[in-house]
Amino acid sequence: MKPRPPSSWMSAVRVLFLVATLPVLAAEPKASPSLDVEVPDVELVDQTGRTVKLWTDLVRGQTVAINFIFTRCKTICSPMTATMARVQKDLGPGSNVRFISITLDVANDTPERMAKFAEPFKPGPGWSFLTGEPAKVKQALVALGGYVPDKEAHRPTVLVGNAVSDTWTRVDGLGGPSTLLAAVREAAAASSGPSELEAGENNARAQDAASARYFTNTELVDQHGKTHRFYEDLVRGRKVLINFAFTSCKGACSPITKHLSQVQEKLGGRVGKDITMITLSVDPANDTPRSLGVFTRKMGVKPGWYFLTGARENISLVLKKLGGYVDDPDAHNTTLLIGDAATGMWVKSPAMARVENIVYAVEHLNDPR
Repeated sequence: MKPRPPSSWMSAVRVLFLVATLPVLAAEPKASPSLDVEVPDVELVDQTGRTVKLWTDLVRGQTVAINFIFTRCKTICSPMTATMARVQKDLGPGSNVRFISITLDVANDTPERMAKFAEPFKPGPGWSFLTGEPAKVKQALVALGGYVPDKEAHRPTVLVGNAVSDTWTRVDGLGGPSTLLAAVREAAAASSGPSELEAGENNARAQDAASARYFTNTELVDQHGKTHRFYEDLVRGRKVLINFAFTSCKGACSPITKHLSQVQEKLGGRVGKDITMITLSVDPANDTPRSLGVFTRKMGVKPGWYFLTGARENISLVLKKLGGYVDDPDAHNTTLLIGDAATGMWVKSPAMARVENIVYAVEHLNDPR
């Protein structure tokens, strides 16, 4: 799924708070594997009569909770919708979670009837009750796993997803608000940093100084044998993409590097200018500039992407700052960090997320929600 535009926070102290907690954030997820969901960009009609595109207007870049209902339902639809309403209320108006209810009875459920059905539940902004042309509604239902030949036989399923990290799960819509709320919060956390931390100083010079202290100017060496100060030479004044790998890896490192080379291709000439790509070695004992050079040439890495190694104490310091340090290189995480030290905005993405998702996250990193 394509990423949502994240919120921007400008304090250098917030930078420190976020990056200091990255070791926790970067831990491998314990949840069950994500469902494979492709959201079609079909045009549907909401309860106000407005035509909306399901992917572009409602799902892209968002955390969403989607259920399937029909207005003449006499059984599970009302209690399931009441659960959704409770969760929306508990999340509060600033949650940026979108709620979507799609009809299973397009022949009967006009926008007016959907609005009348929704009214008792007092849905807040960001909740769309959708109907539309039968073929388009069916396409959406099939793609989202909500289609049933007999609407009376439908199950009380809520599809919860995060279009930034492309993580999706199904929740029992009658399992109680707390169950659904936990699933929504887990989905929202899949790509976002921790809560914002207020700070006193807010000027650019203070932010830069604090960022420099935190990220440090530790000297690392790239695949060409050139030495760089980590913050001043590679992070300051740019958006950065950072991941972790090692050249003798027999698992994820080569596929991830090949995948990220496609991201570099899409970002084009910006990489090396206002965007920097960084891969930090988790095996500095074996990853020399020479071995990194061989690896990057094999992977088709272009200028503007730095594969860094160095003295163990140096590389370990930077890895620990970013949550990438491991004692065993084979246990390294596959998180991709996307950030801007100037604004303090950092998000996580699976390194193998779709290329267009990662590019969108980079380009819209500092967009307001």
